[in-house]
Amino acid sequence: MVRLRSQSRLIRCLLLLALAVAALSPIGTPVRANAPSTAFVLQPPEVTAKAVFAIDVTAGVELYALNADKRRPPASTTKIATALVVVRAVKDLSEAVTIETSDIADISPDESQMGLIPGDMLTIEQLLYGLMIQSGNDAAAVLARVVGAKLLGDDGEGDPRERFVEEMNNLAAELKLENTHFTNPSGLYHREHYSTARDLAALAAAALQNETIATIVKQRQETITSLASPPNVYDLRTTNRLLGEKGIHGVKTGSLPEAGACLVVAKTMHGNNRVIVVILGSDYEYDEAGMIDPDSDRRWDDARTILDALERDFRWISPSDPEDLPELQDELAAWQVTLKDQSALVIPADQATSFRYRLTLGPEAAPQEPVGSLHFFLGETHFAERPVFQLPTG
Repeated sequence: MVRLRSQSRLIRCLLLLALAVAALSPIGTPVRANAPSTAFVLQPPEVTAKAVFAIDVTAGVELYALNADKRRPPASTTKIATALVVVRAVKDLSEAVTIETSDIADISPDESQMGLIPGDMLTIEQLLYGLMIQSGNDAAAVLARVVGAKLLGDDGEGDPRERFVEEMNNLAAELKLENTHFTNPSGLYHREHYSTARDLAALAAAALQNETIATIVKQRQETITSLASPPNVYDLRTTNRLLGEKGIHGVKTGSLPEAGACLVVAKTMHGNNRVIVVILGSDYEYDEAGMIDPDSDRRWDDARTILDALERDFRWISPSDPEDLPELQDELAAWQVTLKDQSALVIPADQATSFRYRLTLGPEAAPQEPVGSLHFFLGETHFAERPVFQLPTG
């Protein structure tokens, strides 16, 4: 470790000046907090999936990439975007919605659905549960009609579902998802309906920032009681087999003959860091009833292979954890400064021995004000920076 320490505030000022000079040297380029970096991206272990992408969205570090920008049918992982459009457009999710016959008229029996009944009444939030847990195409159709009508405005001219899909594509453009285009809210196959492993990870990261979506996608099952009289009861069960395992908190499954078995999974690692793994096109086969044969569905094996490899190929180091960096904790205490960011850094395991840090401090500041920076290096490469803050002195 590189530790810079002195006995006077004057030397702290000199250290700050030294840092400014060092910034002009070719020691490395700082990575902006939460900005994805490809510096550490590795080839994932062998899996049946045709595309893989893994990223620590908290640290802003890409971890694995295989055909990450290749356009593929996203199947029902599309519903991540559908849910995002809904929560962004609707202020009151308790708003009641009546199910219309047209909502389910075009849904075939082999499509995933929550089993909505024409004339029944549910809230928009309940429909979101049916969308994301049961992966209901019927819920997607209702939400697209209702929210699309809101997006059309008072004049109401145009097709509500087309307007909703337009908003899905507006969302993709806003998030700079250059390889994503939607033609429907449920994920049914269309040659112009596509996304990528990288883009779906970005969609999932955005969705998980919404409290409602984040709560829904971590549920293994939910019972919905409609508002009609007499009420109907919908028992919703997720198809995400990983939910319930330690750290897993979402996000969405999907499968189509053209897409293969797909999965977007989020896991908390090293306390507070959120890792998102996207798997597209894993192998699977249909049974005689036209359903996915559970024994042939390889996405779960693929997901566990990726998640296990992450623990082997990368190291998470928390600057705020005395067990990870005890010497740094001593140094921060000596200078009466602290870090507010509690998340961990992530580095390749085979470079862990070259990890070092440099603490640079300026003049003493008011309590809780920024007073310097903590810089992190792998060898001579500067890969991250965090501000440090003044603690009360005396």
